[in-house]
Amino acid sequence: MLPLAELIKLIITTFGLAFFGWIKYPIYRYYPVLLAVVLALVYRQFHRQAKLEAHLYGTPFSSPGRQLHISLGIGLAGGFLTSLLMVLLGLPLSEELGLIYVWPVVLVLLLIHPRFMCFAYGGGVVGAVSLLLRGLHLLFPGIANVGIIASLMAIDLPALMALVAVLHLTESFLIFISGHINASPVILRNPRGEVVAGFMLQRFWPLPITALLATLVSATEQFEGSIAMPDWWPLLQPVLKPEAGMVLSFFLLPIVATLGYSDIAVSTSPREKSKISARRLAVYSGALLLLSLAAGRLPLLQILPVLFAPLGHEYLIQAGNRREWSAPPLWTPPQRGVKLLATWPGLPAALAGLGTGWIIHSVNGIEVNSSRELGAALDTFPCAAVMDVESPAGEKKTVEIRTQGKLGIILIPRPGDGGPYLKMSGKGFLLRLWEKIKKKQSGA
Repeated sequence: MLPLAELIKLIITTFGLAFFGWIKYPIYRYYPVLLAVVLALVYRQFHRQAKLEAHLYGTPFSSPGRQLHISLGIGLAGGFLTSLLMVLLGLPLSEELGLIYVWPVVLVLLLIHPRFMCFAYGGGVVGAVSLLLRGLHLLFPGIANVGIIASLMAIDLPALMALVAVLHLTESFLIFISGHINASPVILRNPRGEVVAGFMLQRFWPLPITALLATLVSATEQFEGSIAMPDWWPLLQPVLKPEAGMVLSFFLLPIVATLGYSDIAVSTSPREKSKISARRLAVYSGALLLLSLAAGRLPLLQILPVLFAPLGHEYLIQAGNRREWSAPPLWTPPQRGVKLLATWPGLPAALAGLGTGWIIHSVNGIEVNSSRELGAALDTFPCAAVMDVESPAGEKKTVEIRTQGKLGIILIPRPGDGGPYLKMSGKGFLLRLWEKIKKKQSGA
């Protein structure tokens, strides 16, 4: 039977050593540096999001520092889940995973399209190259003498694809519990050219992980605190095989990774959108993990997870986009009055209880049906506003707001309204460069 309680205790102990062990043990001094680098990268992403909000609306909706603290707390839970899954599967980080090749491929794919910055695509490309080289090796045995080719051929594809599945399973958990947090209100054009209102979902999580590593040790060596595992473990047999008098020993090493999520909610609320995305990603991850485990038992099946990883992920994205843009927009302007898309936290409208979906019918006795009429009505009494409003549930009431020069609202636009529109562009550097070259060649 799997000693689950002991494994959980070991993971938590390793977390403790990672965060505080460097004070006493020099071997862990790398960890706070690595953590600081990852936190800086995540903070930079939240800072970019805040700059975009400030560019569109004059002020950001939340501070990058606060978002970093939230993400770190949630990322700890995600890191524990990743660590537990890796230990339960017996999935060690090793040279045979081929991560040294996956990372460069992912960075190149990023230059083509931002959504390709994902291990599903990078791992799929590296896995396909590995299988292709193995096939060529049957025709040209001499290619195995080339170092990089031999290294690519030796990649443990079931383990690599299982790692991709574990990371995406963790991502689905993180999206489910926090993908909707701090969603940015946006006004943009859909593929049909219509101006619609919605929310941009962007989350980034630092992921402290206790990674499983494997090494060969003498069969006579004993390690304090070692845990006896059942005979069926690990589920994925490592490529590293012990020689006579040696045994395979596993240990935990704390590292830090990062995960990100980006999406648009137009026909659904941010909370519902993140739940849908999380459920679909969990199904994809589970299917990829099962295919990886099957490939670990039957090498002839290795092509299945290698193909499913990128193709299944791309299907998720394309199907999600079709569903989001084909469905009617959730936030549409009312027949009478002006409807709120969002209110800034801490500003007068939010403090008065107004928020997404509320309708303002009149201000200071003046009926308002557009952003211009609202602005003119607010100008009649610059420091105060008596508003007749209606809640999303249909409850009507009158509120008095001390505007203090700024109401703090974003309206759902009507056709023909001006305003800051977000232009969606998913092209990477290489595609943008190729378009520039084509324009020069055509003389445009």
